Amino acid sequence: MGKVQTLACPKCHREVSPADRQFACPECRMALDVQVDLSHLSVDFQDRVLRRQDSTIWKWHEFLPVEDLSCIVSLGEGYTPLLHTEGLARATGLERLFIKNDTLLPTGSLKDRSNTVGISKGKEFGITTAAVVSTGNAAVSVAAYASVAGMQAVVIISANTSPQKVAQAAIYGARIIPVEGSFDQVASIYRTAVEEFGWYDCLSSNPYRLEGKKSYAFETWEQLDGEVPDWMCHCTAGGAGVVAAYKGFRELKGLGWVEKLPRMVAAQADACAPVVRAFERGADEVTPVEAGETIAESIRVGKPSALATRALLDVRASGGVAVGVTDDEIRSAQSLLARTTGIFGEPGGVVSAAAALKLKERGVIKADDLVVCTVSGHGLKQIGVLDPGRFVSRPIPPKMDALRARLEELAEGANEKPTTDNRPMRSSN
Repeated sequence: MGKVQTLACPKCHREVSPADRQFACPECRMALDVQVDLSHLSVDFQDRVLRRQDSTIWKWHEFLPVEDLSCIVSLGEGYTPLLHTEGLARATGLERLFIKNDTLLPTGSLKDRSNTVGISKGKEFGITTAAVVSTGNAAVSVAAYASVAGMQAVVIISANTSPQKVAQAAIYGARIIPVEGSFDQVASIYRTAVEEFGWYDCLSSNPYRLEGKKSYAFETWEQLDGEVPDWMCHCTAGGAGVVAAYKGFRELKGLGWVEKLPRMVAAQADACAPVVRAFERGADEVTPVEAGETIAESIRVGKPSALATRALLDVRASGGVAVGVTDDEIRSAQSLLARTTGIFGEPGGVVSAAAALKLKERGVIKADDLVVCTVSGHGLKQIGVLDPGRFVSRPIPPKMDALRARLEELAEGANEKPTTDNRPMRSSN
C-alpha cells in the first residue's frame, strides 16, 4: 500500500494533513501535492517490484496513495505498448523514437491512469458521487470507473463535445449534462456546482488523481530496460501528464534507481496553447488565453488550472520545452503514426508526436536521442474530423478492367508500383 505522509503546496510549501481531505492550498489555492512515504523502499526493493506478475499500474502500489488495497478499482489499465518501428524511424529521421500507445487503455485514453487512482481513493473516503467537467475523455473514464466502484457519476460537458465520446460516457450510466458555451464557461459552472453539491471532484485539481499518471515514468523505465528517455513528450491541456511523469522519474531518482531525468516536452495545439505562450514569454505563471478553433478537441482548454503552471516549471527544471503545432501538423502526425506504427490516435492525442517532429526539424531533438511520445486517446473517439473522401475514391463498376485502371491510378498517385505480384492464382471453384 502507499502511505500518504502529507499533502504539500508546491508553491508556498505549506503542509496539510491527509485527514483533512483538502485538495487545494488554503493560502495559494494551488492543487496540493501528495507525498507518499517511500523511505522504506531500498535499492534492492526494485527487483521485487519488477518481478511482480501484474500488468496494471497497481504493480507499483507502494508509490500510489491508496492505503486500503481492497478499495482498488481497476479495469486492467497500464502497461500499454511502447512501440518502435523501422518505418517510423525512416519517416521521421529519429532513430530511437518510441510511441507509448495509451489508445489501448480500457476506455481508450490516458484518463484511465488517473481515475483508477482517483476513484479508488474516493472509495477509500466513502464517496458516493463522483463528478467531472470534460471535453470527453475524462467524462468517459470517470463514468466507467465510478460505475464499477458503485458510485454515481455526474458528467458536465460542453454542448459541442464529440458525439462518440458522449455516447461512450452514457453507456456507463453517468448523468450527463451538456452546457452551452465555451469549455471555460462550462468549467466555471462545474466548479460552482462542486462547491454547492459536495461532489467528489475528479479533475486534475484532485491531487490523488494526478498520482496515477506517475505510472508513465515507472512503465517507460521498465519497458526501456532501465534506460531513461532523453525526451518525454506529452499532449498538454492542464499539464497533468508532464507534472506526474516528471514526478515519477524524480521518485525513481530519489531512490537511486535511475541516474538522470528526462527533458519534458509540453505539446499543445497552436490555436490554444497557454503553456506554450507562457514558456515563450519567459513567464513564471500560465495565464489564460482565448481558445481558438482546433481539431485537437481533447486538449482545447484556454483557461487551465494552476497545475499548468507546475507543468511550465517542470518543463523548465528538466531543460525541456513547450511547443505548439498547427492543425496541419497534427493531421500529418495522425496519418504518419497510423501508416508506420498501426496506431490510430485522436487529434489531441498525437500532438506529442507532431511536436517531436517539429523539434527535430528545429534541431532541438537530435537524430539519435531517445524520445518517448505518449499518444493519449484513440482516433475512434473523434472519427468525425476525418473526411472519408481523402482516403476512399469514388466507386468503380464491377469489371476487372475498371479495377486494373483504378489500381494503376492509385499507384501513380502514391508513386508506387501497381498492386499485383503477377502470379497466377487457382480459382477456389
